[in-house]
Amino acid sequence: MPRKQFVADLQNARAGVSIAGISEVKQGDDDGMFTFMCLADGQQLRISALVTDVSEYPSSHMYMIFAPDHAPASVASTLSCIADHAFAKPIQQLMELVSRKLDSTDHDGDQQMLDSQDYDEMEEEDSDEEVDNFYLEDEPVPTKYAPTLGSLKPAEGYSKPTSAFRARIRSDLIVAKANGFKVGHCGGLMDGLSCFVSLSCRISKLGISEEAMQAWQVEPSEYLVVIFSYPNGYKSMDALKGYDMPTARRNFKMRIGIGTTYKPTMQEAFDAFTELSKEKEQRREEESQVDTQTPHKGFRSSFISRPLNGLLSERFPQLLKYRYNGMPWNGAEQFYHDHVGTSNHSDLGLGDQYLENEYISTNRYPSLVTSDHIQESMDQNHSLPLVGMQFVLRHFVRCCEFCLICFSKMPDDLQAIKPYVCDKPLCLYQYMSLGFGPSIEHEILSQPKVVDLLVSFCYSSARIGKLKDFPTGLSLMIPPSAAYGDDYQNLQQNYNGYYTTPAPPSAASTTGGSRDVAAVQMKYNAATKEIMFEDKNKRCPVRAGDWIIIRTNDNNSKAVHCRVTDTSLYPTISVAEPVTPASLADVVASPQQYPSRSRSTTTTTTTTTAPTPTVTALPLDEFKPAHFYLYDQNFDELQEHGKREAIYTLLDTLPSVAEMRQYLLRKKQSPLNSWVDRLPPAALGVLRWIIASNRACIMQVDEDATPIGRKGQDRLCGMPGWSQFRFAMGAPDKERRFITSVRETRKRLKLTYPTLFAWHGSPLQNWHSIIREGLHFKDTAHGRAFGHGVYHSLDCNTSIGYSGAHYGYGPTGTSWPMSELKISQALALNEIVNAPGEFVSKSPHLVVAQLDWIQTRYLFVKTGSDNPIGTSSTTEPKPFDPIEQDSGYTPRGTNGSIIIPKSAIPGSRRPKSNSFSVTKNKRQKTSGSTAFDPIDLDADDDGASIATLEEDLAIFREEDGDIRQPDQNDVGLPTPTSLKGKAKVGFLGGMFSKGPSTKPSKSLTDYVPGTLDYSTLPMLKQPTWATTQATKRLMKDFQDLLKVQNKELLHELGWHVDEDKIENMYQWIVELHSFDLTLPLAQDMKKKNIKSIVLELRFGKDYPMSPPFVRVIRPRFLGFQQGGGGHVTAGGAMCMQLLTNQGWMPTNSIESVLLQVRVAMSSLDPKPARLDNGGRQDYGVGEAVEAFIRACNVHGWAVPAGFKEMAYGGAEASASYY
Repeated sequence: MPRKQFVADLQNARAGVSIAGISEVKQGDDDGMFTFMCLADGQQLRISALVTDVSEYPSSHMYMIFAPDHAPASVASTLSCIADHAFAKPIQQLMELVSRKLDSTDHDGDQQMLDSQDYDEMEEEDSDEEVDNFYLEDEPVPTKYAPTLGSLKPAEGYSKPTSAFRARIRSDLIVAKANGFKVGHCGGLMDGLSCFVSLSCRISKLGISEEAMQAWQVEPSEYLVVIFSYPNGYKSMDALKGYDMPTARRNFKMRIGIGTTYKPTMQEAFDAFTELSKEKEQRREEESQVDTQTPHKGFRSSFISRPLNGLLSERFPQLLKYRYNGMPWNGAEQFYHDHVGTSNHSDLGLGDQYLENEYISTNRYPSLVTSDHIQESMDQNHSLPLVGMQFVLRHFVRCCEFCLICFSKMPDDLQAIKPYVCDKPLCLYQYMSLGFGPSIEHEILSQPKVVDLLVSFCYSSARIGKLKDFPTGLSLMIPPSAAYGDDYQNLQQNYNGYYTTPAPPSAASTTGGSRDVAAVQMKYNAATKEIMFEDKNKRCPVRAGDWIIIRTNDNNSKAVHCRVTDTSLYPTISVAEPVTPASLADVVASPQQYPSRSRSTTTTTTTTTAPTPTVTALPLDEFKPAHFYLYDQNFDELQEHGKREAIYTLLDTLPSVAEMRQYLLRKKQSPLNSWVDRLPPAALGVLRWIIASNRACIMQVDEDATPIGRKGQDRLCGMPGWSQFRFAMGAPDKERRFITSVRETRKRLKLTYPTLFAWHGSPLQNWHSIIREGLHFKDTAHGRAFGHGVYHSLDCNTSIGYSGAHYGYGPTGTSWPMSELKISQALALNEIVNAPGEFVSKSPHLVVAQLDWIQTRYLFVKTGSDNPIGTSSTTEPKPFDPIEQDSGYTPRGTNGSIIIPKSAIPGSRRPKSNSFSVTKNKRQKTSGSTAFDPIDLDADDDGASIATLEEDLAIFREEDGDIRQPDQNDVGLPTPTSLKGKAKVGFLGGMFSKGPSTKPSKSLTDYVPGTLDYSTLPMLKQPTWATTQATKRLMKDFQDLLKVQNKELLHELGWHVDEDKIENMYQWIVELHSFDLTLPLAQDMKKKNIKSIVLELRFGKDYPMSPPFVRVIRPRFLGFQQGGGGHVTAGGAMCMQLLTNQGWMPTNSIESVLLQVRVAMSSLDPKPARLDNGGRQDYGVGEAVEAFIRACNVHGWAVPAGFKEMAYGGAEASASYY
């Protein structure tokens, strides 16, 4: 095995080497890493070497070799060259090569001679160049360390740090920065050595909804970070295009993650590309104690890092080749999907379907996410880091649009919150069985209470006999039914709504379909964890890695589950530490205590309630007669009764969710399946199925969340003592049908309140299917006195009576013993289409027969845990921004009427409001009489809270020390959205300049400032509702605008503000001029002798939380229906999402607003802007206001709160967004 070979070679080297100048070989901190002392340049240096992929050792592996920080530059350069020549060489030969190249000497002054047994044809060389030639061209004789390399191609050489090489790096990274990303690096980037480059951007810039950020466990202030690894020095796009796939993977790799800062540390970058071995994980766990409650800082994996890293490794280089054959990203991905594994995979005889550009709504994603450097750039010298970052954004921000196994587009048009896999059988199998795709580990780490909830519901459903869907097709191997003995005799029950009875097994088989298997007799030593067989001549009945159930003959009632670890000493074999299932017997013995897990070798057992540990006797060191059953029964062959039995017996072997979470926190790079001695694969498969089959996005609502924070505003007020779980979104297909029903009914009945809320109670065993399939009324559980349908009540106490309170914990309980929640009751608050007149009944219960009219929004559970996530306080924090409910159908909680926060409604339907993370020392947004979450007003640039380090700014400097500014070819042609959120090319120098710029003296425009007659304009007085906060911000923004205007050429700037004429900070007059003469708009202006477009910007009291109102005063434009364009409405208002709640950001500058308005007017898509040929007068503010509102309604944008008051200068009161 490759890993065993590597470990053996390293152990031999550690035991002692006879290489001149080499000593103290030690194992490193990461898998595949080792260090050694080397005498070089007259000093002892600790050299570090890393095998990038141990699974390729010793046939095709690569090394990354690093010198300490204080090493001479010549040593670092030489080591980089050695890494290229050490391809596929074992550890011994690598150290010989290092010794030779660095001219190391031993204590006697002798230099290293290569081993004559390995290189018997090698003659003594006199120069380093000849040694280079030998390792590059000659084929060494195979030894016990290295197989014949034969056809293996050496890795590409290191990059020589020429001036052109460094200029290309600067060009690539400056373009990336100009497109809105922060740039960082580690290692010898500019010296052509091994290095890491990172691009990042704040999460808040990506247009991700608040629900998605909560579900993905990211904060707006954090960064999405992409790390690019260059083991052999920086490679440009031109170089990568010339590589085949194996060479590309050796020279270029990518990893994505989330960071609290814009770049990872060197160690974090190493860790991102390193997989830990089992031995390394165990050693780290023993040597370090991790505080599992401390939030992770620095770089970490995201919830979909694993599938996206696989996509980048396996497909990205190939997709780039397709891109340069004329395909857009969607066409390249479709071509790959259609041709992967076929003989014509490289045949690029393309069909039209691969060449069509993908339509992406600019209303849904910001341009930072949708930009395409390859398509937009006029220069063919494309930036590889920028293209890679844009590809990552495509699949990170839009992850819900793609299957996370095959990455084909999902058919759903609903804006889902959680990514999933498509319906292809192979994708489902790989997700459920092999652990590909979305990470259940992320769910356990981020939502442990939700996982506990899902497992508890499944366990109850299986025990009561209600479970109907099963994890079939996953090839789960489980114990035969005979292995359980009497442990679960008659424990599976039937429920008829009022009481439970033992459920008989299937009539076809008393074993539920399990085959009859005889137990294997043997002797078992619990102290040494060994099994001894009587007849050594018989074949060993198990293999290493198999799981078995053991029972001793003197205590047949106690079963333990073990993994076979070693069979090499058969007839004696070794097993791992036994796992004792927490079955119902534990509950009967200790009704009030639920031990986390007992182990046969432990001396203490800690329970969840007992403060004093229980001392148990150590097992005797003796072999006792026993027998075992092998996990060799195929789950799919069982009948339903047997499948339910298998599910709850396997769940009994699981540790608690808290234990699994602690394991994952200790081993940050390891999935659950690496816990091989604790988790049976079948039990892990059932757990994965439980989590993965839930397509609803359920969020635990923590009681300790700050009341004014984002999470604190998710709590419903009026249900003290109950733990709350919020359904951010139901299953996508069910949610889509519900939304359609709401819209249709609202339109049909002209409803003011389109939905109402009501309670529904149901026993625990029903919730597994309710969460996945929704409510139905197929089974009659409590009678139907008021008709057929799903019963709801406005009083929670009525629904509590149906919630199964008498089917909870205790000797006859049916809940998962390892649950920390210990759920005894559950009831839901459902959102229902508000059409009581069409219900089956509306008194005394609401009976709804239309299943698509019902969607669960909150789940309330009564727990028996010591630390419930619901609060028991009678004084609950009230949400700042509650839902306005229909007064005739207001639900009541245990504390009177409930107050439901707006977060109960999915973001696609709730009134839009800017909502950001809680950050210290930031301003708070206010709207009317209610306060919302504090938000970060800092922009994501070098002046933000995390400044770019000097070491990263240095890479932009030219050879003479000046920082290069990009030319026009560094970015693509501007489009109406291509510069949104990005730095303007003309102003980029200001980001880096060391001093103030001097304004050029010559201007190339016929526009003359100061000629506009302000007496003809509708000037406003200072509004009475002006606020101090808004006034101060406007004055600052006005000063910033003037600074830009005073240092830029007039014709390059394209706009002008007459500072002497602005007397009201809430009304600015701006002239747009000097348009490109090739535009129809510029030609019309020339014909009419019009020098400028006069704009008016009006600001409200909530600025900068609310956007300004931007309209054209003169001249009049041709309307859309008359063939005009330029994003100017018939009333003169600008039709741009940027100026609505969806598109506006408080960090936007007025300079960027003017830039984007100008770009929008210059747009030729779908039609160019043209001037009206009539002689009509200026646009009036009234028609502009009405036109803006019409445009918002057409596009589904929310009109900013207080818009009319702002637009009319206080003449009309603010309109409600309802």
